[in-house]
Amino acid sequence: MPGIYRHVPPEPDPQEPRLPGPTRPDRISIWPVEVDRYGIDVLFHGDAGRRRARTIRRQLDEAGVGATLRQEPVDAWVVRFGPVSREVMLDVLGGYVW
Repeated sequence: MPGIYRHVPPEPDPQEPRLPGPTRPDRISIWPVEVDRYGIDVLFHGDAGRRRARTIRRQLDEAGVGATLRQEPVDAWVVRFGPVSREVMLDVLGGYVW
């Protein structure tokens, strides 16, 4: 029909990592490390949080974003990554974490 436009999303780039659906953390900490580079901690609690944290760390590693996983006291798990650029930080938070 004339006058009706439909947005067609671009084809995914096969070179870019596929981002999974979001996984809501219990806490996110972001701090500047250098100019336009950031470190990020994502904290989860409990058994479900442990599974989420392991999954996110694995997915970040597979996407080329190095991440570590550590256990905190009181049954908490932290995924730490960075320093990364602002763009990578936003992509990871939007695609993996939030």
